[in-house]
Amino acid sequence: MVQVPLKQFLLNGQITEAIENAATMHPADVAETLREIPFEIQMEFIAKLLPERAADILQEMKLDSEADILSELEPTKAAEILRQMYTDEAADLLAELPEEDSEELIALMKDDGEEIKELLEYEEDTSGGLMATEFVAIREEQTVEEVLAQLRQQAPSAENAYYIYVLKKDQTLAGVISLRELVVSPLDTKIEAIMKRDVISVPEDMDQEEVAHIFEKYGFLILPVVDEEHKLIGIITVDDVLVVAEEEATEDIHKGASITPLETGYDGTGILTLFNKRIFWLVGLVFVNLISSGVIASFEKVLSSAISLVSFIPLLIGTGGNTGSQSATLIIRALVTGDVKVSDWGKVFLKELLVGICLGLVLGLTSSVLGIFRGGVEVGLVIGLTMVSIVIVANLIGMLLPFGLTLLKLDPAVASSPLITTISDATGLLIYFSIAAIVLKL
Repeated sequence: MVQVPLKQFLLNGQITEAIENAATMHPADVAETLREIPFEIQMEFIAKLLPERAADILQEMKLDSEADILSELEPTKAAEILRQMYTDEAADLLAELPEEDSEELIALMKDDGEEIKELLEYEEDTSGGLMATEFVAIREEQTVEEVLAQLRQQAPSAENAYYIYVLKKDQTLAGVISLRELVVSPLDTKIEAIMKRDVISVPEDMDQEEVAHIFEKYGFLILPVVDEEHKLIGIITVDDVLVVAEEEATEDIHKGASITPLETGYDGTGILTLFNKRIFWLVGLVFVNLISSGVIASFEKVLSSAISLVSFIPLLIGTGGNTGSQSATLIIRALVTGDVKVSDWGKVFLKELLVGICLGLVLGLTSSVLGIFRGGVEVGLVIGLTMVSIVIVANLIGMLLPFGLTLLKLDPAVASSPLITTISDATGLLIYFSIAAIVLKL
C-alpha cells in the first residue's frame, strides 16, 4: 500500500523527514512510493540513505529503475550500496549498466567486486546467472553446538539460513540440514549423524526454466548449485524463481501474439522498439498469406460458378484458425510444463484426431444447415464436408507444429495463434475449393 505521508515529505523536499518516516516501512512500500515521485527527488532520497537501507529499497524496484538511479549516483556511493546487496541482485544490476560503468564499480567494490565479476561470466538465463554466493556451509565432523555458534556470525549475511549445507573436506556437497533439525538436536551431536545425505542440486549451466520446474516439482524454497566437481558454489532462492516464472510467462505471451519478446516492461519500451518487435512477424505473415490469395486465384472458376460459396469463406477459415489456435495453445503449455514430452506425440496425435473428429462433426452438421438455407442441398453438403475436414486438419496442425518446433530445438511458443491461423487459412481454402469442385462438378 502506498504510504501517503512519505510521498508528501518527498514532494515537499523534506528529505530528512522522509528518511525518518521511511525507517519503519517495509522496503517494498518505500519502493512503491518512489515510483510516483520525480526521478530527481528519488535520487536525492537514495543518495542520503545509509548504503544498507538504500540497497534494501533498490532491490525492491524494477531492474531498469535501479540501473537509472545507480548510474546517476556518485561512484563510491553506488559501489557501497552494491556491496550491501546480495550478490545475485548486484550482478543483475551491474549487467544493466554500460560496461565501462560496471567495471568501474566492480573495481571500487574490491574483493566483493571480484566475486560478482565471476557471477557476471555466467549466462543470464542459467542457474549460475540466478545464484547468490551468500550461503551457510558447515563440515560434517562439526557438532551442533559449533554450528550454532557459527550461525550467530554468518546467518545475518546469508540470503537464506533456513537450510544449512554440509561439505566434505574437499568442499563437495555431502548433505543438508534444516535449521529446525539443528535447533532440536543435542548440542554434542555430530552433524554427519543428523544430516540428510540425498541432496537435490543443479549444475551451474542448467537453463533457468528447468530450474523453475525443479522448484515447482519439489516445492523447494532454496536449491544448491554445484560445479562440475560437485562443489557447492551458490544457492538459488524461490524469489529468484518467481521472477523467472514471470519472465517466461511474459515471453510465451509475447511469442503467442507473434511479437519478439521485450527486454524491459512495456512502460519502459520506446515506440521504435515496439515497432521493431512487431513488424518482422507481421511482414512475414503477409507473405505467408499470399498463399491464401494464390489458392483463391486458382479457383476463380469455381467461385464464379457458385458465387454463394464466397460468403462462407470467413466462417470456414475462421473456424479452422480458432480450432488450430486452441490445439496449439494446449500442446504448447503441456510441452512447457512437462505435462507431455516429445516422445508422446503419437498418443497426443491420436487424442487430437479423435477430438478433431468430434468437433468437426458437430460444427459440420451445424454449418451444413446454414449452407442448405443459403444455397441449397449441394452447397450445404460442400459446407458440411469442408467444415469437418478443416476442423480435423487445423486441429492436427495446431498439435503437430509445437512438437516439430521442439524437435528442432526451437521454442514451441513460436507456434503462435497468428502463425497457426495463417497456415490454417491457406489449408482451409484449398480444402474448401477442392471439395466444392468435386461435389459441384466444376
